[in-house]
This record gives sequence, structure tokens and C-alpha cells, in this order.
Amino acid sequence: MNLKTVIGLVLVALVLVFTIQNREIVTVEFLLWDLSLPRAVMIFVVFLIGALAGFLLPRSRRR
Repeated sequence: MNLKTVIGLVLVALVLVFTIQNREIVTVEFLLWDLSLPRAVMIFVVFLIGALAGFLLPRSRRR
């Protein structure tokens, strides 16, 4: 196995462990919405929003 395959398998294993440990349903209230999702999904969605903001904001400052 090459290094990329090993790193990929380790990352997949870490994601699986994280998902298994964070299966509890959480409710998030935002303005008029109530959202009930597993904690792992909520953390992933918040991460994606932060990554998108980090990707878009520096580009707008350069212009």
C-alpha cells in the first residue's frame, strides 16, 4: 500500500469513529426554524458553512 492509501484509510476510520460517537439527536433553533439532526451531521454542516465563508471572504477583499 502506498502512503496516500494508508492516509485515506486512517481518515475514513476517524470519520467513522466520530460519526458513531456523535449519533445523538440535537435540536437547533434559529429564528423561526427548529432543526433536529444527529450531532455529527450538524457539526459537518457548520464546518461546510465555515469553509465556504473562508473561501469566499478573502476573495472579496482582493477586489
